[in-house]
Amino acid sequence: MTIRLHIVRKRRLGEDSNLGDFEWLCSSMGFCEPIDRDRTAINIIRLLMENSKNGGGLRSDDIAENVGKSRGATVNHLNKLIGSGLIVKKKNIYILREVNLENTIHEVKRDMERMFEDLELVAKKIDESFGI
Repeated sequence: MTIRLHIVRKRRLGEDSNLGDFEWLCSSMGFCEPIDRDRTAINIIRLLMENSKNGGGLRSDDIAENVGKSRGATVNHLNKLIGSGLIVKKKNIYILREVNLENTIHEVKRDMERMFEDLELVAKKIDESFGI
C-alpha cells in the first residue's frame, strides 16, 4: 500500500469546539489545501464519520450529492484521502479506514512507523556499504 501524507505543524488556536478541533486535525494532516476553498475534503471526512455511526459507507454519487460537488471532483478528493490512508474503498463504497477517527489516526501513525523502520534498515545497510 502506498501512502502519501502531508503533515503540517499547525498551532492549535485553543478553540474548544468539535468543529475547531476537527478543522485543526484535517488541516494538520494536509487536507485543507489552499485550492480547496470550499473545504470539500473536510466535508467528505465529516460525512463519512457521521455515516460510520450507522456502520455503513457511501457511494461516490451519494457523497458528491451531499457535499454539493461533481462526482469527478468528489472522486479526486476521495482518491487523495485513500492515498493518505484515512479512508478505504470496498467495492463501490467509501468508509473510514477504522471504526472511528482516533483508531484511523492510530493506524496511519503505525503505517508511518513501519515505513521509518524500513528506511532506517536500508540507511544502515547503505552506511555499512560505505564503511561508515
